[in-house]
Amino acid sequence: MARLYIEKSGLQTSMQDLGRIAHADLGVPLSGPMDEMAFRLANHLMRRSSNEACIELYMGNVVLQFEAACQLVLTGAEVECRCENKLYTTNQIIGIPEGGRLIIPRFSSGQWAYLAMNGVFFTQTSMGSKSFYPGISEKSRFTQGDELAYQPERKPISPSFLKIKSGNSGSSRMIDAFRGPSFYLLAQSQQEMLQNQPFTLSRNQNRMGIQLEEKVPHALAEMISTPTYPGTVQLTPAGTLIVLMKDAQVTGGYHRVLQLPVSSMSQLAQLRPGATFRFQLH
Repeated sequence: MARLYIEKSGLQTSMQDLGRIAHADLGVPLSGPMDEMAFRLANHLMRRSSNEACIELYMGNVVLQFEAACQLVLTGAEVECRCENKLYTTNQIIGIPEGGRLIIPRFSSGQWAYLAMNGVFFTQTSMGSKSFYPGISEKSRFTQGDELAYQPERKPISPSFLKIKSGNSGSSRMIDAFRGPSFYLLAQSQQEMLQNQPFTLSRNQNRMGIQLEEKVPHALAEMISTPTYPGTVQLTPAGTLIVLMKDAQVTGGYHRVLQLPVSSMSQLAQLRPGATFRFQLH
């Protein structure tokens, strides 16, 4: 077993697996990766279980030092990282020598990235998951000076096995969505707004949710608290749309007008504040 030293932790670097399933009755959020598609790809490229924990990074600016030689891959956001004067891009096997330092600068595109190892990261398991969450895990994020144990796999993966190009695209796109329980309570004009109007991501966003800039005025009656899920799009009394993400609460008192699938949540998570998109309703 070896140690990873976090020399520079970035804004929100944490450990994530697929989350805490079946604990909503206790009020415990699902958690897990903001971009689940990139997370699963990282584990797939490292020949690991789809639920194996990865290091999740937000916007980059992270420096890690590895005690023992290992292989890594970084998926999700686009970035060119460096180890011992060698440059590596997203979805490319990174060869770390003994004592090697991995420098991950600010991402050039996207917001979230996933660092998977040909081996295993060791961290606390709480309620069946290694995902960080305040009050459940020992940490909510890594900080400078932290250490993380890991065990590299002895059998290396050939770099030629990775032939997947980076998938991040521009700032305007279509986001698939399904109509939620309250969609048909809206007036026809409000339904058309959700289907046809471009929406802009605000700076008011985190792992709990993403708020949109444009308002959808309505006169819906107040409602009692009901179950919510990652991907639920809530409509507040003031007309604000909030897309719930992986650390969102398990119940809420706002109308549920849309529901996003995992693939759409992954797309939305990678869009930066100010980016625009449209909902493609099904």
